[in-house]
Amino acid sequence: MPPWYSSCCTSLAAVNTTRLVQPIGWLFALSLAFTSTTSIAATTAYMSSTEELDLRQVQLIVIAPDKLKAALHHRALTLFAEAGLPIPDSDSSQRPPSAILTLTLDPRPIDDLCPGKVLYAPSLALTEPVTVLRTGSTIRDTTWLIESDKEVRGPVDNERIITDLDGFIRQFITDYTTANRQPHERPITPGVNVDPQFLLTPGSPQQQTDRDLGKVRVLSLSILAGRWSSALRTNAVRQLTEAGLQLAPNTGENGAISMSIEFTQRALNDRCPGNVLYEQGVYLVEQVRVTRRPLVSLWSDTWLQESVRIVPPRSRRELEADQRLLLQEFLLSHATK
Repeated sequence: MPPWYSSCCTSLAAVNTTRLVQPIGWLFALSLAFTSTTSIAATTAYMSSTEELDLRQVQLIVIAPDKLKAALHHRALTLFAEAGLPIPDSDSSQRPPSAILTLTLDPRPIDDLCPGKVLYAPSLALTEPVTVLRTGSTIRDTTWLIESDKEVRGPVDNERIITDLDGFIRQFITDYTTANRQPHERPITPGVNVDPQFLLTPGSPQQQTDRDLGKVRVLSLSILAGRWSSALRTNAVRQLTEAGLQLAPNTGENGAISMSIEFTQRALNDRCPGNVLYEQGVYLVEQVRVTRRPLVSLWSDTWLQESVRIVPPRSRRELEADQRLLLQEFLLSHATK
């Protein structure tokens, strides 16, 4: 547990997970905001990342209450099979998967702070090898994602969980079948310039933990913290420049690396009086390519620290302290890579 957690707070999210930021290049399909009460778009912005994905090498993992996990896993596999897209059962697969599809439907009790309430954050994410353009190294990262807003609420019934499962799986199937409806040419074709460094195999020794953070010298900076964004930016600029980093003015241009620092507080009102759902994180965002299909480029977090907590509303001074600790984590990793 990171040192800034206090006894008044409950940790609700792991540190150093992965999120998908934004597709670039020729990924221009409709973006999607999914909730249980809205209809699903025809395709998501991440449709093209499923092109030429071999579902026979995809493993489905379900994160859910133990009593429901087997039934939910079976239902998800059945939906794929009914669409003519069978995914192998993890028990029957005889070779390691090249990609992992993680379905999270796991209400987490938070009785110590909000009696009778749970945190529910359903999602479906595809993770697979990607190549970091800055280094040429291969890491595992998210290439497709659908999720709904985190909720602090009463118990989640089985009907809601099944509705979310069906919606997520059907959205993935829609994207996949649309992206693979017509045969596509291989990435390396006359007139297409694909640097050989983007064709590293997943077995490359530069994997998982090698982000080469020590080579990062210039980055752009964005702060999301409501009315305190400007003040926090001033503090962050000072802390980063004192550590020897240079700040660029334009975010994401010409393949630049961007650092995003985000603080959000959502009032819980009568669901948990006197508290907010507090999310904080620092994200190093840069361009990656899907290793199996190098023409597909994404903006993705190649390094991050984040947490979700239920706490009393945070003051500006507390946000400044949280930001200082987040940046210390980054700078420590930067110094040791």
